[in-house]
Amino acid sequence: MMKTKTAFTIFLFLTIFIFPYYIIILCINSSFLSSIIPAKLIPTLIKFFILVVVSFYYCKLSKITEEIGFKKFILHLTLTLPAILIAKMNVYQFVTVYFYNSESILSQIQMVVLINVLVNILLFTGQILFGLSYTKLQKTAIVTERK
Repeated sequence: MMKTKTAFTIFLFLTIFIFPYYIIILCINSSFLSSIIPAKLIPTLIKFFILVVVSFYYCKLSKITEEIGFKKFILHLTLTLPAILIAKMNVYQFVTVYFYNSESILSQIQMVVLINVLVNILLFTGQILFGLSYTKLQKTAIVTERK
């Protein structure tokens, strides 16, 4: 078993870590308002808002129960962490450094897209599993409260 406050703290840290700090610099720059939104900003903002919601529900969960299953938390963290790390690094640069093939730029781009898609599938799978786990714990808490 694991304390829900610890899980809340870990996901709050991840939420702060993924926050796109460069958005502040972009908003201060007046040319940002007339330019195209940077390509990496939208996916990072979506992941940030997902983590804000998850952190909120971990906070609510800490009020419902004091402990959660360690295996479920580790599964949720393991499915979420790759998307956080990929959001903070340049995947194309990683692919070109480790899988350099001057003839196939298209295959490198396809690999980057595949990595991003798979990581996002992992992220959303983790959030769905957390949602199911949260609902089950909430129902259990309501049943025990009625007794």
